[in-house]
Amino acid sequence: MDSKVTVLICDDNVAVHESINAYLQAENMSSVSVFDGVQALDLLKKQEFDLVVLDIMLPGLFGTEVCKEIRKTSDIPIIMLSARGEEMDRIIGLEIGADDYLTKPFSPREIVIRIKTILKRVQPKLVTSNILKTANLFIDVDGYEVLVNDEKVDLTAKEVELLAYLVKNKGRVIDREELLYKIWGYNYNGDTRTVDTLIKRVRQKIAKKRPEFSIKSIYGVGYKFEEVV
Repeated sequence: MDSKVTVLICDDNVAVHESINAYLQAENMSSVSVFDGVQALDLLKKQEFDLVVLDIMLPGLFGTEVCKEIRKTSDIPIIMLSARGEEMDRIIGLEIGADDYLTKPFSPREIVIRIKTILKRVQPKLVTSNILKTANLFIDVDGYEVLVNDEKVDLTAKEVELLAYLVKNKGRVIDREELLYKIWGYNYNGDTRTVDTLIKRVRQKIAKKRPEFSIKSIYGVGYKFEEVV
């Protein structure tokens, strides 16, 4: 991993910062620590980061509100942390634009693996762009760019990956378990509703651009990408 990678950690627990930073340093990555949401938002305006680790239960401004503010102007990858581990926390986090979610207590090694997995996907690749075209949809898979009717659609990295995977398997019904594995890149232990949340977000963003295709729900199974005839 590039030694210039810098992660912003926003958590009010000093031990969390120390444990994550120790593992990041072992991977030639660095971190900057802030302890509340206001500090995080201020620093993001002044300095560039490659990823944000963001706790939900923050003093003053909850992590969910911080995530919403970040998503108004940036598609920087966000991993959210929660001490509660409730399914609704995970769903809310994904609905507002988080890329991944971890429940405390967690292994610092696991969070660094997830950071590396996300960064591997979103960092530019020195290869010919992988382009997908169908109906009025254009996807630059390696550049993480999506156009519908030649208008850019602001999707997060995982939303692009989900849409691209559906397009590559156009016409085939794909179950939720397969999508979970393919989009996260490892055995993700989340509920399959995570997929439903991502699908919902993609549909909402694309609907504004008059798509000539649809992501069809197959009851009790999963989803299928179809062109609208």
